[in-house]
Amino acid sequence: MMTPLQFAEQILKAKLHAREIHEGYNFRFGHKAAGNIEMLTEFGRKLGFEVRVYPEMRLRREPVSSSHIRTLLNHGRVSRARHLLGRPFSILSTPGRGRGYGSRYTVPTVNLSRYEELVPKDGVYISRTRVGVECFDSVTNVGNRPTFGADSFAVESHLLNFHPLELAPETEIEIYFLQRLRDEIRFPSVDALRQQIGQDVRKAERCFRGLQQKKP
Repeated sequence: MMTPLQFAEQILKAKLHAREIHEGYNFRFGHKAAGNIEMLTEFGRKLGFEVRVYPEMRLRREPVSSSHIRTLLNHGRVSRARHLLGRPFSILSTPGRGRGYGSRYTVPTVNLSRYEELVPKDGVYISRTRVGVECFDSVTNVGNRPTFGADSFAVESHLLNFHPLELAPETEIEIYFLQRLRDEIRFPSVDALRQQIGQDVRKAERCFRGLQQKKP
């Protein structure tokens, strides 16, 4: 645990030999984030490095920051996050073993292995899923699949233009979240869930047709 001064002396100066540091206006550092940008600037004068400070970036009066984008994702607002990022938010993992519910009861899915990084709020999303070098239109569920009883968190994608895939354990799977469709809810029966998935797929297909039509 380093004080702000120790961090500046031991890491920035002695280890990194910093000559110029670029940070945002609200940068914090040191134990319990005790250091701020003003302190860093003062340390730079004493230790021989320059600090360049950048003001808050806004897009149509909305802050563009990692904390704000995380908040949007925690509320499922992937379309808004996409606007601020300039690209769809995505997650990258490898194949995981599902419980077989999709192929047995509803639709086949590609499951991610255990994923503990940032994901959007539990729910169902229009997405694009890259499996190795192929990319598919998809509908992705993030959550605990409550209709099937005991909760078990999973991220799984139903590929709309699906064809059989041979997935090696190291195959990269990347899911790009485009638009939120609905919350994840417990359905009274598997048939009711299957009907809802059909509606989700039709909405996604309309969305992708619209995207195709907008292309030059």
